[in-house]
Amino acid sequence: MTAPDAAAVSRPTPLRFDAVRACRQLAATDAVLGKLMERVGPYAPHSTAAPDAFHALLRAIVYQQLSGRAAATIHRRVLQTLGQGHAPGPAVVAAADEKQLRAAGLSANKVAGIQALARAVLDGSVPQEHELSDIDDAALIARYTQIRGIGRWTAEMLLIFHLGRPDVMPCHDLGVRKGYALSYGLEALPKPKQLERLCAVWRPYRSVGSWYMWRALEL
Repeated sequence: MTAPDAAAVSRPTPLRFDAVRACRQLAATDAVLGKLMERVGPYAPHSTAAPDAFHALLRAIVYQQLSGRAAATIHRRVLQTLGQGHAPGPAVVAAADEKQLRAAGLSANKVAGIQALARAVLDGSVPQEHELSDIDDAALIARYTQIRGIGRWTAEMLLIFHLGRPDVMPCHDLGVRKGYALSYGLEALPKPKQLERLCAVWRPYRSVGSWYMWRALEL
């Protein structure tokens, strides 16, 4: 996930599984990953402290294709424009004036994206926060990616970093592909479908394995 801005605090991701058990199982299954875990330390994903999935996704749309600093500035201006603190809610976003959002720094596509997201929450096209735990990963990805401005990668990041799901495989993520190639000594980056096959051994904790691929690039 993109680094948090000054208006948003980073927090440990609330996990829906036993991370210690997951790491123990992965280390027993995959020796290369096990050695990487020893170097990196415990599984400890962090996310922006968004109060719910709606605000996490709103922020993700704002941050798309921008550097962290520029995105943080625009995100802060958008929240100021909406005038409801750090959690304006979907009704406020849906009713916001497009010209004012554009003046805050959003492109026309991003304005359309955050308002489409807001309408989807309001009309029930996507589940409410209290319903998320009852819906599996594939169904959530399918529903979120129907919304303008939200692709599969964005939905996968929500599942890993906001919802703390254990078995998400972001096989199109460049960082995960680079981390895998580096860790396993591949001469070329694995293609997404190839990476998905290679990482099947990590089930049911592919989120954990993927997180360690990101960390491998930092060592």
